[in-house]
Amino acid sequence: MKNIVLFLLVAAIGCSKKFVTLYPEGQVNEGNFYKSTADFQEALVGAYSPLRDAANVAFSLEEMRSDNTFLDYNAKDRGGSGTEDLAEFLDNSSNTTIETIWTADYQGIQRTNVILDKMKTPPAGMNDSAKNQITGQAEALRAHYYFELVRLFGSIPLYLHEVTDAKTAVVNRSSVDEVYAQIEADLSDALGKLSPPTKFPQSGAITKGMVATELGHVYLTLKQYDKAAPLFQSVTQMGYALLPNYADVFKTSNKNSSESIFEIQYKSGTDNQASQFVYYFIPTTPSTGAILGPSADYNNTEGSLNIPTQSLINVYEPGDTRLDASVGVIKGHLDAQTDFIPDSVVSILSNKDTTGRGYGFTTSAAHRFIKKQYNPPYTTPLEYNTDDDWPVYRYSDVLLMLAESLNEQGQSGAALPYLNQVRKRAGLPASTASGQAMLRDTIAHERRVELAFENKRWFDLVRTSQAIPVMTAYGTDQKKAFPFLLPTSYNVTPNKMIYAIPFRETQVNPGLGQNPGY
Repeated sequence: MKNIVLFLLVAAIGCSKKFVTLYPEGQVNEGNFYKSTADFQEALVGAYSPLRDAANVAFSLEEMRSDNTFLDYNAKDRGGSGTEDLAEFLDNSSNTTIETIWTADYQGIQRTNVILDKMKTPPAGMNDSAKNQITGQAEALRAHYYFELVRLFGSIPLYLHEVTDAKTAVVNRSSVDEVYAQIEADLSDALGKLSPPTKFPQSGAITKGMVATELGHVYLTLKQYDKAAPLFQSVTQMGYALLPNYADVFKTSNKNSSESIFEIQYKSGTDNQASQFVYYFIPTTPSTGAILGPSADYNNTEGSLNIPTQSLINVYEPGDTRLDASVGVIKGHLDAQTDFIPDSVVSILSNKDTTGRGYGFTTSAAHRFIKKQYNPPYTTPLEYNTDDDWPVYRYSDVLLMLAESLNEQGQSGAALPYLNQVRKRAGLPASTASGQAMLRDTIAHERRVELAFENKRWFDLVRTSQAIPVMTAYGTDQKKAFPFLLPTSYNVTPNKMIYAIPFRETQVNPGLGQNPGY
């Protein structure tokens, strides 16, 4: 646990009176901080920040692990292969992306623990409303970080208090059940402290709607459908609504809209809060101007990741407006150095691939890319610097999880109206699926296309015990289509349902052990 333990050790030393006894005026330090409501609110902002650090890499572990996206193989650059390994089930404990998300989530947990411990003796003058808002958001954040970690890694260390010395910085793993029990406890308490949104667009802070949604999602993951359904139903009474046009959901002008339950906030500029997802998702190219706009013509070396697959494109129904809103095609040509030079962005509806292999793997004259984080023209003079948020929960997700939780209780008739709200917005006829098994498949299909590229697919496959059969079949097709794949790729075993504990963590704390198969 080198990174997180070192982080916690620094925090512990910083909190020790032995080392810090003087508090210069104007310097933020524990000795002169947490003295007012404003101090706690500022600390809470800091506890949100690791959400961005985790989201910046999460698509590699939570979307590219699935049959929704792959990568554009770049024969000229065979440097780091960490993301490729994750997509092809070749990852191990030394994968740096795994370490990045582990560290980000635990930094978020440490920051929430400090807030929650300090709130045991709140400053004079802090009213009950402020106490509830700060405590509820901190609890929900801690639960959110743990929910991601437990689904990615299984049993993990459970930190519930501020680390104040070196001894408490090293903690061995708790069971999955213990971690889920703490997640449930945090979200249940936060549910009683927070309120639903009062206006749209929202501020971006966690509300009662997000807490109810995530707690329902936890129960859905644990197959406690009778507990999940009432929570999702409560969210339908909080003022949320689907936007009329699916494509509008992802426009930067519609951040934190009535469809947004919770999204990770990004802001372009020089204060380290910008996103850069579009750079990952467009091709690697020496010239981005034809894609991003003439004011954003850069040499993009970060691209060709999270490419929509032929497998996904094939399952969109005719007339489904979500396809064109979610996937775009970049046409271009190869220069003398065989670099891809984009010419224009075109609609996938009139530029569908017919090879079965997907654009970008044959002539390299066209590339698919994700449009949900694509809001041109980009005018900032800063490369890798955009405003696009990352959606965590949308109202359509709630409707589909509610439909699933009702169907799994044998209430398919009650589930259909929620499913059909989502289909209607997509321009599709109402589903008439009957029976639990048929409706289960229909809901899974709707989740795949409605929430494509939002880091839901891999978790959905694992949660519904479909990861091994689906990804094994998909891997067989991939190896037929792409000769560069190793024979050992897509060996989808039960051990691969979670990731390895980062190698450096196990070296600092051998008591952690390692997950089976790694």
